[in-house]
Amino acid sequence: MGRDSLVVDTTSGRFRGRIYTHGTSFPRSTTGVERQALALYTSADGGRTFRQRVERVALNRRGVAGAGNGVVLSDGRWLTVFAEVKEFWETADGNSFNREGYFPRPPEPENAWLKAITSDDGGDSLNEPVTVSGWHIPNLYSRYSIYDPAVAVDGSDGGFRDRLYAVWPDARFGGTDILLSSSADRGQTWSAPIVVNDDRRPLPPAPAPNHLLPAVAVNNAGVVAVTWLDRRDAADRLAWQARIRVSLDGGETFLPSVMVSEAPARFDGREHWPPTASTTGGGTLSHGGGMLRLQIFAPIHVYLPGDYAGLAADRDGIFHPYWIDNRTGWHQVWTAAVSVAAKAIKNGTEDLAALDDLTPMTTLERQSSDYDRAAQTATLTVRLKNTSAKPLAGPFKVRLISVESDVANVDVVGASNGLAGAGAVWDVTSYVDGGRLDAGSASHPFTLVFKLRDVRPFVQGRTDGFTQMLGRFFARVLGRAPK
Repeated sequence: MGRDSLVVDTTSGRFRGRIYTHGTSFPRSTTGVERQALALYTSADGGRTFRQRVERVALNRRGVAGAGNGVVLSDGRWLTVFAEVKEFWETADGNSFNREGYFPRPPEPENAWLKAITSDDGGDSLNEPVTVSGWHIPNLYSRYSIYDPAVAVDGSDGGFRDRLYAVWPDARFGGTDILLSSSADRGQTWSAPIVVNDDRRPLPPAPAPNHLLPAVAVNNAGVVAVTWLDRRDAADRLAWQARIRVSLDGGETFLPSVMVSEAPARFDGREHWPPTASTTGGGTLSHGGGMLRLQIFAPIHVYLPGDYAGLAADRDGIFHPYWIDNRTGWHQVWTAAVSVAAKAIKNGTEDLAALDDLTPMTTLERQSSDYDRAAQTATLTVRLKNTSAKPLAGPFKVRLISVESDVANVDVVGASNGLAGAGAVWDVTSYVDGGRLDAGSASHPFTLVFKLRDVRPFVQGRTDGFTQMLGRFFARVLGRAPK
């Protein structure tokens, strides 16, 4: 069994003390063909014996790969995440994966899905998996990134108890980014993924950002932490340093990342690692036809620090990331203690925690927009409108959750709390007469200002599908809902 992971149920439920261990395996079907599967074993006697495994086998030309760790929710539900990959087929010699489909050339298509699978009966059976997100799996040999996902659950007694967080490396935006999706309903539905790494995207032809081996954990204060190995400070992209970034609002926004490792790690040339090579085409039994193609790849250990990294939180709320580092000349496991002097709180801050989410009852009604190309500034003038049948009361705040752009890095200008990105807040109470919005009424117009930086060149043909976006903004409206 590969990519194996172990977790123990420490809840007070009926499966308390049960051990769950899972990974990927290659069981043979009745036709003698190997099908990679997710296999789960459980023990109810402290690990002395384990029950017969239960499996999830992908069908319809798909394969199971890249299983993450397992977690247990407060009600005893076990959950893990895994990759379900396209291009799965059966052949007489047992070959199961099309390696060209498995590691396509950049730009990588949506060639997989991140799935979440659960068990509610102590591991006796597995529920049908649900899709967390489409997944543009990074090409191992050109993106230098292992594709394993990770998952964590909030076990605190705070407002985000049992919220789930999944992280994975993804190539959809041109580099390899660390994405995060969360679930507030025990893994049944998942939020749209957000990018966790916070480095700016450079102008071409500079290489896009490259990040790998994400891990996620939640401490006893409900603080979410994500770690990864980051190459932003290495011009040749062959060195890495561990970074950590934390969220205080249930994974909606994150504070700026902090470097954990004080020195870069890189392959120094004193060790010899043979390169990987392959032959396809021609009369090759596997993947034959057409011209013979010989491929030789850079030795994988030149740019990959192993397959695993991790993150845990102790009983005092201190985070402990671990990663592979060879600054001493040897590949060794390193760790560090990271303390966060804060706790998770609704909407991220004390002053916003008492406000209600008015987003389902409001809209920001566009009045006008403008783009100053010389100043690289975009403005959007809107009115806050009450679309519900009941009155709403102030104070009224618009909180930015995330911002995306197809052409630039975007900063907020003039937010009330001084932030320039996710978490920026505009206090628009003064634009609402009497601090109250009656049913169907709207505020006076107000203008949101955004600065575009590192603007990339126009891309021919990308305007047809409204993909050449200056900015795409996701926000919540906060205030006081009717009781």
